[in-house]
Amino acid sequence: MKKVILGLYILMSAFGSYAQSDTTYICSYGGPQNDGFNQIKLTNDKGFIAIGTTSSFGSGNTDFYVVKTDSIGRHQWSKTYGGLQNEEGFSVATTYDHGYAFLGFTNSFGAGGYDVLLVKTDSVGNIKWQKTYGGSDWDFGYSIKETQMDSGFVICGLTYSYGAGNGDVYVIKTDKSGDTLWTKAIGGAQYDIGNSVEVHSNTLYAIVGATTSFGIGDTNTYFLEVDNKGNIKKDTTFGCTHSDCAYSIRNTLDGEYFVSGSSDSMHPGTPMTDAMKIDTLGHLNWEQFNGGAGSSIGKDVVQDAVNQSYFTVGSTNTFGAGGFDFYCAQLNVGGYFIVGPTFGGANNDYGNSVTFGAGNKSIAYGGSTSSYAQGLFDGCIITQRLRNDSLLSYPIVIRQYKDTLSPSAVQEQNLPESDVKVFPNPMQSEGAILVQQQGIKGSCLFNLYDVLGHCVISEALKNIGHNQSTCNIERNNLPSGTYIYKIIEADAKIATGKLLIL
Repeated sequence: MKKVILGLYILMSAFGSYAQSDTTYICSYGGPQNDGFNQIKLTNDKGFIAIGTTSSFGSGNTDFYVVKTDSIGRHQWSKTYGGLQNEEGFSVATTYDHGYAFLGFTNSFGAGGYDVLLVKTDSVGNIKWQKTYGGSDWDFGYSIKETQMDSGFVICGLTYSYGAGNGDVYVIKTDKSGDTLWTKAIGGAQYDIGNSVEVHSNTLYAIVGATTSFGIGDTNTYFLEVDNKGNIKKDTTFGCTHSDCAYSIRNTLDGEYFVSGSSDSMHPGTPMTDAMKIDTLGHLNWEQFNGGAGSSIGKDVVQDAVNQSYFTVGSTNTFGAGGFDFYCAQLNVGGYFIVGPTFGGANNDYGNSVTFGAGNKSIAYGGSTSSYAQGLFDGCIITQRLRNDSLLSYPIVIRQYKDTLSPSAVQEQNLPESDVKVFPNPMQSEGAILVQQQGIKGSCLFNLYDVLGHCVISEALKNIGHNQSTCNIERNNLPSGTYIYKIIEADAKIATGKLLIL
């Protein structure tokens, strides 16, 4: 039976007493430009590994950014992976051989405009091999898990190269060497994306994301189960009349699923965190929305083996210290809200991932921060002890690690004539455009067109030096869907591409 719980968070200054020896550590890592983490995992030595993207270091415009820390976030080593153009890192799997598999996408290598990029390393980040997957168009990798039966990998993301519509869920199964065993493009006539994959058993993989092809709303949460041969076993949607999207799926202790995401179906135009408990038949057991007058997005979840409660992380600008803050919450086994602290400063801070420390005695959050950054944004890891299996407020220690990796040094003579970066893509509320262009003489415009060819956004790009121009864009009241952008200089088109709005 479906049970919907609607809650409104009120941030409290304290959630219980703390011992003076307990400390929350907020650690930032990066350089002078934009750096951030999309996922954090516990490592075999009881530390943490974080994967994200850097424009401060590496070989090109942006590279995979990997940071290894100890159990309280102290920096141990860093690596970048990529080529002369753009790479973005989204997911990491800690592998059975005590190494790592890092997933994202690239337009430095591969067959198309963008391709899925998988980098396999040893325990200290040295590359053992790397592979790309995709066709002649754009293909993106967002989530990876190792499969126990064969030590291979299952990957989900988004493909424009294959499938039936504007964009389809992209599922890739590889062996332990990264060689493709099978691929699957899943979706309808419109836009479908896979944001997170979970290995439910040796023969079943669960995927969540978003769809505009199916369901009753502008965008609905998309739930899939695929067997280890690529056959679709379950295909369903969740949501109402507006926009719903899932970012994470995790196994629960009772053999079902917890899904974390966002929804503005309860209050159109005001996204709230969306937490769902789903059984293996795709039935909704319960759902909880939390948020307020601003925007709140749920990105990840872990479950405590002791009391079976759920710990989630995301971002909110409804409450906190300013801008967007890390939004952490604890829900009991029935989905009812227990506590929900925020972390952050006066600027924007985004929580993207959560994991337990060794023995489930501590918890760690990963994301990006501008409040504690040394550059524009830094990767951020927040660690705190759990007391009585609950989130409590502790004294905060802030640590900033200025990374010593080599600065990004693009070999400009090898760059293509035009390179455009739109991020994030897909976009929810706002985004940024970066054009790396040799030989721009005059002013440029970023124009965005709907499916009927109407120009719905037109923004002038500002030259920021180093052959780069940039601008920010806001969604305003634009509906979800696929849009075409054009970069125009003196009435001549110099670049075009697709922007997806969720």
